[in-house]
Parts: sequence; structure tokens; C-alpha cells
Amino acid sequence: MADVPISETSPHRPFQALPLVRAHLPTLPHALQRIGKYVLENPDLVVSQTAHQLGLVTSSGPASIVRFCRAIGFTGLQEFRLALAGDLAAQRFAISEENDDTPASRRITDALAERAIRGVRETQSIMDQGAVERLADALLAARRIDVYGAAVSGLVGQHLAFRLLRVGLPAHAIVDSTYAAYVANGLGPDCVAIAITESGMTEITVEALSRAKAAGAKTAVVTHRQDGPIVKHADEVLLTAAVDSPVTGTKSVIAFTNLIAIEVLASVLTLKLGLPDDAATD
Repeated sequence: MADVPISETSPHRPFQALPLVRAHLPTLPHALQRIGKYVLENPDLVVSQTAHQLGLVTSSGPASIVRFCRAIGFTGLQEFRLALAGDLAAQRFAISEENDDTPASRRITDALAERAIRGVRETQSIMDQGAVERLADALLAARRIDVYGAAVSGLVGQHLAFRLLRVGLPAHAIVDSTYAAYVANGLGPDCVAIAITESGMTEITVEALSRAKAAGAKTAVVTHRQDGPIVKHADEVLLTAAVDSPVTGTKSVIAFTNLIAIEVLASVLTLKLGLPDDAATD
């Protein structure tokens, strides 16, 4: 493959790492997009990762890491990490700056709203509509639907089960991780199991979906980690974008985009069932 040209954007502009990644991501080759998505989801980790470590978590070689940095306008990983550290510091300063007369709560509200909107748009662009349609059809034919999730993902899973119950489907949210893995053994070809997991790495949730698939059930996962180990056990993947916290810069705000995926699925089911518009609402 030909070398990716260096971006014409100046690599020396301070605190422009994340905006440059977002701007160039759609036009990058698939292998470099994978690196870019990881950077956007984990900026706080990337600032201290070596090329070798970054390559391991993105299934990339050191040369690809350098090509990625050059493609978005930096000479290499070191320069990119310095700019990224500046981005994160600037985010935190914007929230905590004491000389600003605007209340901190107002600044946080505005910053969080902007990140949530961006996350929703990114989710809109990456969600596989074919997967949504196939999962909806499987849910309509299912005798039983189990939804797995732990901690915050368990709460999101309960909301998904509620939405499915509202349109008349036999859904159960299972938030006890040990119980979820146990009952998954009893599923079959006429059942559907859906996992909700931020990282795609929660061991007991991965185990539950793995057992459900082995039992013959149709499986799906809602996650923002396309490379998470749970994905290999899912027949359908509803990929969502991560939303970074305006205070810490970490990917700790997850419910917004997962709820968008759930609402899309509920709306598709409502249409397929020919229900009134308010059937998928509270």
C-alpha cells in the first residue's frame, strides 16, 4: 500500500491532536482508522503508551503507528503524544478556570452537551443498520430474550429490557453476573441473548454471551469497543461511540450513545410490529 501523505495541517499547532484525529478519521485506511478510534476513546491512556503498547491494543505494528501520526500531521508518536497531553490539559483547564465568571456547573453542562451531541453523531455514522434490522427480526421471532450487563451496563440493560417489554417481547434483564452465565446454558435456537458492555472485556459478561452462543441462541452486543473479546461471541454488533468526560477527559460517560442504539432498535421494532408511535415510549 502506498504511503499515507502527511497532512498539510501544521503539526506544530498546540493542542490540536484530538480535532485532527476526528477530522482525518473518515479518510484514513481501515488499519489507521482502528488506531484513530482507539485514540479518541482512550486519550488518557495513549499519552503514556509506547508505540509497542499502542500497537498491541490496536492490533497494529509500530510502522502503522508512525504512519497514523504522519497522516494527521505529526512527525511521530512523541510529538503526537505531547499535543494530546496538551489537549487533555486544556480540557481540564477550561472546566476549572477560576477567573471565568461563568459558573463551573454551566461550563460542565455546555461541555458535556457538546460531547454528547458529537458522540450521538459518531454513533449515527458507525452503527450497522443491517445489524439492527437482523437483530430486530430475531427478537420478533424469539421465545425468550435475555439481556446481560454488569454495573452501569446492567442499568442500561434494564432499560433495553423495558423497551422490549413495552412492545410486547419476552425480555429479561439479568444483572447478577454469576446467574447470567448459569442461565445462558438453558437457551436455545429460539432465544436471543444481548450483552451490554462498555469495554467488551467484562469477563463474566463475555462468559455469559459465550455460553448463550454455544447453546444455540442468537447473540448480540452493544459496545463501543469493536476489538473487545466479546465481539467474537456476537452474531450482531451494535457499535456505539464513546463520550469523554469534560472534567477528566476519560471515556467515562457511556449511557448516551448506548441509549441511542436502544432507541433505534425499539423504533425499528415498533415499525415492524405496526404499533402506534407511543408504543416505544414511557
